Amino acid sequence: MKNLEQNDMKQNISNALENGDTEATTQALTAMAEGIQQNILNEAQNMVDSQMVDRQVLANRGVHTLTKEETNYYNEVIDNDGFAGVEKLVPKTVINRVFEDLVKRHPLLQEITFVNTTGVTQWVVKKGEVNPAFWGKLCDDIKEKIDEGFETIDMNLYKLSAFLPVCNAMLELGPEWLDRYIRAVLGEAMSIGLEEAIIAGTGKDQPIGMTKDLNGGTNGEGEYQDKEAVALADFTIESLYGIRADLSNGGERSVGQVLLVVNPNDYNRKIAPAFTFLTAGGQFVYNMPIDAKVIESNAVEEGTMIAGLAKNYFLGVGSEQKILVSKEVRFIEDETVYLTRMLANGRPQDNNSFIVYDISGAEDGEPTP
Repeated sequence: MKNLEQNDMKQNISNALENGDTEATTQALTAMAEGIQQNILNEAQNMVDSQMVDRQVLANRGVHTLTKEETNYYNEVIDNDGFAGVEKLVPKTVINRVFEDLVKRHPLLQEITFVNTTGVTQWVVKKGEVNPAFWGKLCDDIKEKIDEGFETIDMNLYKLSAFLPVCNAMLELGPEWLDRYIRAVLGEAMSIGLEEAIIAGTGKDQPIGMTKDLNGGTNGEGEYQDKEAVALADFTIESLYGIRADLSNGGERSVGQVLLVVNPNDYNRKIAPAFTFLTAGGQFVYNMPIDAKVIESNAVEEGTMIAGLAKNYFLGVGSEQKILVSKEVRFIEDETVYLTRMLANGRPQDNNSFIVYDISGAEDGEPTP
């Protein structure tokens, strides 16, 4: 699949998720999976034609040597002509590899507190800057302090769906290629859906995003409102340290590395040029005066920048580990569409961990001469 086509498909999925259009989301996810499937079929055929069957070559192409459990699972799927009727769960090692690949390829997931919760149904997280440890006499206030300091998040609340069209030709490639296909589709579906949720999740049937106001309550449909954006006029040293001051929660916490998430257009037109300097030696050097990690995301609207403390966003994701025949997608000739779901929930640690800035009025950056 060409990069341009792939980007278009991802954008279609993002738009459908943002608009809450279930049918459009299903169609876009299925189209993406079909594209991945065709790409893998073509790659496998090219390798066979070129007689490139060396294990190391396959590994470099993302085709892993499977464990005994994985091989047995995929062989049962192949013998059964598909996942329908296969009662075995997808091996945990497959799901774990999906998460490992996902984190490696996804900068935003590398920065936040991203946890593979597997079978855990509840997760306890620290809430805000409340310190549950304190000096004092032993009394009933201890329980109250602990209750104030932690929060339990239900990991079974929300499901992220992935659709898996499987044609006969894919089954004929064997267990290793089928494994690669499953991991590729799950990884792509999760990366798109999770990034949308991390940035702008409404809290209704999905996690709460960085841009949402936790203190403002929800509307009549159970959705959190957007935070009011703070205007940022420029990217001077004073403005950048002002962002750090805003994140210090009134001086109650020290601020380490700051996460800055922007739309790719804003990164290329404003951020990168503003911090690219020409040295005396005639070389351009990118240098930001504060300790900050800049990440580009299509989920962020142009003209908007999110600044925050990355580790203060918790996202827990598990998997149902079962692949079933899809009732949402019509069957296509010589191809059956399957469905699997990931269980997820997440939210900022507190309302002040992430701040939304309006950078639409900030002048486009220019390299220093």
